[in-house]
Formats: sequence, C-alpha cells, structure tokens
Amino acid sequence: MRRNEQSFGLVSDTTMNTICAYPVNVDAVCNIREEEISHLIPSSRAANMKIELKESIGSREDLLSSLLFCMQQGSGAEILIQSQVVARQIEESFSWQFRLGGNAGIMANVLAALGAKPVLNAPALGPRLAGMLHAGVSVPVSGMLMEPGRAAGELEVDQERDQDAETEMEHFVFQFKKGDAIHIGQSRITAPGDNRFIATYDPVNTRLLSSKHFDSYCLENIRDFDGALLSGFHLAPFKEYREIFPQKIAQIKSWKDKNPQIFIHAEMGSFQSPEIMQSLLLLLSRIPIDSLGLNEDELAAAEGSLPARWQETMRAAERLRESLGLFRVAVHTRDYILSVMLQGKITPEEELSVLQSGADAAAALAATGFVTGEPPEDLNPVGLEAKEVFCSNGATASGRGAFLLSGDEIISLMPSLLAKKPRFTVGLGDTATAAVFFRELRAIREDRI
Repeated sequence: MRRNEQSFGLVSDTTMNTICAYPVNVDAVCNIREEEISHLIPSSRAANMKIELKESIGSREDLLSSLLFCMQQGSGAEILIQSQVVARQIEESFSWQFRLGGNAGIMANVLAALGAKPVLNAPALGPRLAGMLHAGVSVPVSGMLMEPGRAAGELEVDQERDQDAETEMEHFVFQFKKGDAIHIGQSRITAPGDNRFIATYDPVNTRLLSSKHFDSYCLENIRDFDGALLSGFHLAPFKEYREIFPQKIAQIKSWKDKNPQIFIHAEMGSFQSPEIMQSLLLLLSRIPIDSLGLNEDELAAAEGSLPARWQETMRAAERLRESLGLFRVAVHTRDYILSVMLQGKITPEEELSVLQSGADAAAALAATGFVTGEPPEDLNPVGLEAKEVFCSNGATASGRGAFLLSGDEIISLMPSLLAKKPRFTVGLGDTATAAVFFRELRAIREDRI
C-alpha cells in the first residue's frame, strides 16, 4: 500500500453517504504579477492610495486596496463585489486560470476522491462547472442521483423556467506567495507568507440557494446519510443574513430531527462582520450540529481577538466548544491542526490519525495540485515546536502529533507539512476539512458497530 493510500484511508469496506452544501462555483484564479497590478495604479495616485481592507468592493480601486492589504499582512480574505458591472471590470483587468471553487464543491470532490459518496447542492450547474466535478459526486435531479455532466444537461431546461437560476458563478481568486512584491510609488509591499484574496459577485451562493431537487432528495432520503458537511455561510451579505440563516437552519434541523445519528460538521469562513458569525454560531448550536471548523482569523472573529500563540488558540477553541455545547471544535492553521472534543466517540489516537489525514491532504494539494498526490515529508517548524512544547506540558506524543486528556475533553495537535514551493494556496483549508471529516466519520461509524 502506498503511503498516500494508508494516510487517507482510500480502501474502505463500506461507502459513506454524505451531504455537501451550499456553495459551488468556478474560481477564476490569478497568480499575482507585479506588472499586472502596477499598470492599474496611475503614478499620480500611487502616493495617496489607501491600503486597507474594504467592507465591500464598489470599484477596481477598492479591489486593489484590499488585495494589497492582504499581501502586506500575508492574510486571506473574501469580500463581496457590489455589482455585476464592477465584476465585469475586474474580469477584464487580469488574466485567469479556471478551476473548481466553492467550499461545498471542493469538499465534495475531495470526499469522492477518498471513496465517499457525496451528494452536492448545485443550483447553477453548467457544462464547464460539471466538468470540474469528480465523477463520484452525485447531483439530485427529479428524485434521482446523477453524475455531474448528465445532471447539468437535465437541469438546463429547469433553469430556463426558474427565475432564481443563474449562469455559472465565478469568484475571482488572487494568489500570492511569500516574497511576492509590488511597488506602489516609492513604497514596496512584500508578502510575508503565502495566501489568497477572493473577490466575489455571486447572487446564487451569497443567498445560499439550494436546488429544489437537492432539497427534496435530502429530506426524503435523510436516514440513508451518514454525515453532512456544511459551509458557505460567510457569503451571506450583512443586509440579508437575518433572512437567509433561519431558512438554512430550519432545513438542517429537519435533517437532524429525522436522522439524529447524522454527523453534521459546519465550516466557517471570512464573514463580512463578526456580528454575522456570532448570530450563525448561536443558531447552529440550537440544531445542534456536532462539529465546527474554522481557521485562526475566523476564531479571532468568534473570540473578539486574534490568538497570538497556539496555547491561546487551544484555550479559545475550548471556550468556544463549551459555550456552544458542541461535541468538537477544530482549528486549522498553516502551521498545525488543533481539535478539542469530548471523550466517548473516538479514541485520542484515532483523532490524531484523522488530523494527520487532513494535514497530508492539504500538503499534497499544495505541493502537487492533487489531493491524492504524494505529500511532502518536511514538518512545519512552527507546528513541530508547538507539539514539543505541548508534550513538555503533559501531552502524550503519538506519531507526528500529540494529545492531552483534560477532564472530559481530548485536545489534539497535529503539525502541518511544509510545501516549500506550493502550486496552490486556494482550497487548502477545505481540502483538510473534507479529509478530516471523511476519516472522523468513518471512525465514529465503526465504533458504533
């Protein structure tokens, strides 16, 4: 068995049926080049240009200001574009490569590659988007599950009659790497780390629309599903989230009510406002969901401040899990993956193996462009140092990671792998989340038998 097969658990005796919702789209990806950015900034305006993260993008200048801010900080963000006119202007200003985007779409592809049977919500599915989806991903149409290409053909007629249907949605993704530099007048901005900035105009996914075929199929067959992987809530606009969230929460709760055994993981994102995220977390805890995933920036939005060290991240995750009454909270960063969960469903060693699969999957994608590629061998030095300090404070080393039993909780830490020349910086968190979800769901299900 190859290293990758053993790590990801590609060989499985039984298939897991999973729901993936809500966003799927086409990503238009631009690898930052100085000449493309510099010629868009007139020299007469460069000296007075404000570099800051905008609340929304109403012009190309807003885009450049936000992009340069993220490069300067080495941080990631996703911000909504105000109009289709501005979106078209951005599209015409850069050269693009197209690939699958949307949290649910990316995670469905990973799950299918690992051997699960994901059922995907795809309310705006065209031939190009369908061609980017794994053949093992299923899309419901008229009570039946179809492979993406066939589903796109069948849905074309429905979309012509459906006023809410749109053409395939595109998100503009700007990737930058550590050391990338842009000159603005006399100033020079150099990225301290790899990351990405996303500008989105998407009236389908920002409303978290779901296909009527998806809605009816999931509700009628919910007892056949082992798990649900939910994401995209961060796309809801500030003016509309109070209307959007209750509708989605009602749908998810109906699944849990009909199938209490279904394992539900909700993945966060870059919200327009901490207020939106706080509102969502309270609603999700009432379903209740089982597991919550987020990165360090999203954890800061939930906590009100950015954890400076991994110990603070761990304590923040503990507080969040306890306050929401969840089984599990996981935090994925570029340096490590950390989880805090209640004892009883899986063992600490199983959880570390689960987290390792996520670290391997993300590193393989970054290094090779494929989730099933060979992951690099070098450990992230910051994550490795965190593990060593964790062990010196009483944690037990196991494989590449370490765990600590604390009261009724299991705290686990797994260092990331280091992709020295990453091919991708987009979708790494979604990839890690999906791989972890796959292995965790399988471990929980096997422990029930």
